Amino acid sequence: MADQKKPIVFTRRSSGLVRSVSAFSAFALVMCHTVGGGINKLLIYAEFNNPGANVSLAFLITGILALITAYVYSELSALMPRTGGDYIFTSRAISPVLGFLASWGFWFTEVLSFGIIAFYDIPIWGLSFQIAGAATHSVAWEKAGTVISGLGWTTGLGILLVIIFSIVALFGMRQYTRIINTLLILPLIGSVIMIIVLLRNPSVAHPSWDAVYGSGMWNMVEKLSATATDHWRPTPFNMHATLMAGVGGIWAYIGVTAAAYAGGEVKNPERSMAIAMLGGAAVIVAYYVILAIEVYHVYATPNGSFISMYDNVYKHPDLWKQLTAKYPYAPPPYLPTFAAGVMPGQGFWQFIVAISAAIWLMNDIPVFFVVCSRQVFSWSFDRMFPEVFARVNERWHTPHNAIWLTLIGGIVGVFLSFVAEKGIAGSWVAAMDTTMLYEFAVVFGSLSAAVIPFVRPDIYERGRKLAWGGVPVITIFGIISFIVNFWYLFIAGAWLHVTTDLLLQVLWMGAGLAIFVGYYIYNTRRGVDVRSIYQQIPPA
Repeated sequence: MADQKKPIVFTRRSSGLVRSVSAFSAFALVMCHTVGGGINKLLIYAEFNNPGANVSLAFLITGILALITAYVYSELSALMPRTGGDYIFTSRAISPVLGFLASWGFWFTEVLSFGIIAFYDIPIWGLSFQIAGAATHSVAWEKAGTVISGLGWTTGLGILLVIIFSIVALFGMRQYTRIINTLLILPLIGSVIMIIVLLRNPSVAHPSWDAVYGSGMWNMVEKLSATATDHWRPTPFNMHATLMAGVGGIWAYIGVTAAAYAGGEVKNPERSMAIAMLGGAAVIVAYYVILAIEVYHVYATPNGSFISMYDNVYKHPDLWKQLTAKYPYAPPPYLPTFAAGVMPGQGFWQFIVAISAAIWLMNDIPVFFVVCSRQVFSWSFDRMFPEVFARVNERWHTPHNAIWLTLIGGIVGVFLSFVAEKGIAGSWVAAMDTTMLYEFAVVFGSLSAAVIPFVRPDIYERGRKLAWGGVPVITIFGIISFIVNFWYLFIAGAWLHVTTDLLLQVLWMGAGLAIFVGYYIYNTRRGVDVRSIYQQIPPA
């Protein structure tokens, strides 16, 4: 009788989740999570923030790393096809506490980014109307874009986006992934157009820009940029600057592992994860590098990059005020701004290009939501977080309480973005904080891949067991991924402010450690064999 009263190892004997995510939907999870702010904004600021950087090379270097990491995670997902991603990988192959802490840190950045992306998506919708206003010389369109981009509208509509996607997520992954699939297909049209129109000679950029945004605007941007003594100047190629620009590249590639976090809901995981993560990463790297080469080539001038000059003016409120006083249609510096700038007389297609960027950023939101809610679920299912968050709706097979918690985190992210825009804290520098904690997670995920054939042969034997020269392929790529991600972990950390960013991360990670230790003690005292939890892969 005593054995019957002893708690089962996991929260319950089955997860309650169902495998309803197809290979294409898993691919869409990767694409939608990854393509967004990194390509549409950070790409445009990469050289400005790092004078001397070769942006296309920076995105190629970090893209190769993204491909290696995607391969490692696809193999681990095939070996352990369960919801939770690298929390499952690291906790089973290396250490339970490291697995929890790495996942805890990444969840922190991911759930806040869920809200941050919602906040920053609204101005890109505004940009679409501003570009339409410039193309049609419509004051009404331009004003609509300006109003939408205002702080009040951005905050309110950002919260609305978070709430809408949260509610839809309650009704199951089958329905949710249909929305994600649609949000993948829609912006592809604009992306193809951008690739085509940016294949132009730099000689057309100046006259085209003036034809779109106003006669003489190009020269005024160059002159105003030259008056700013404290910012960007044309700088010869510098490898250090290129590597630093790669931090933004790393952030832009976060998401190539997204399908792993829904591993318990993906059909035929061995095949689907390879298609989703490795195939998705390959498409994204090609897309990013091609656009980086094109846009910086077409806007190259004898005096340096016009893109960075425009960034320079935008970053100086006094200079930007002078520019917009004469050219009220001047849009903020995003990738669609420069794509539309070489499309004079094509107002409809300019609008489509701008809208596609807004949708690319918006379709990050539902995937961020999946990643965050499934991490919470996986901790709870292992009894290392309140078990209420492991509950699953019997009809829709969704972790509804984990979804509500993620909703709260998203709203906090919107609020923090509002605070940042009020000048109380940094804004896009938050991307660098995100990059460091993401790297912290994938460093241990990569280490798991390197050692799993030796420390957990019982798990490794379930897979394909590919080897080169007698050495498991997963070990080889795991070592490479570990080394390069470890390198970028420290590069990303160089951006942190010791008394703000780093202190916040230390406090957050300390709280995570306290939670893990607290639940370990609590579970042990009530008779749960905690060590056996991490000797097993959670039930499907």
